[in-house]
Amino acid sequence: MTDTIKSTMNLLKFLHWLGVLMLVCGLGIYMLTQWSLEISGMLLISSLIGLGLVLMSPYPVVLFIQWAKRQDELSKD
Repeated sequence: MTDTIKSTMNLLKFLHWLGVLMLVCGLGIYMLTQWSLEISGMLLISSLIGLGLVLMSPYPVVLFIQWAKRQDELSKD
């Protein structure tokens, strides 16, 4: 059971950092190049930023749930 949770957490951590990287790349392309003036550039930038934000979102929620469970276990003791 704990191996499954650890592997899931490692996967979510990897996806979180992949999302951060995608977000930073999308913002970098937007700020530093002229691709945002073309339709294909707009699609690339919006896809990188959107998917980056989606990949980042579950990990902090899982961290909060784990913290809340630890607090509940500590209060029961």
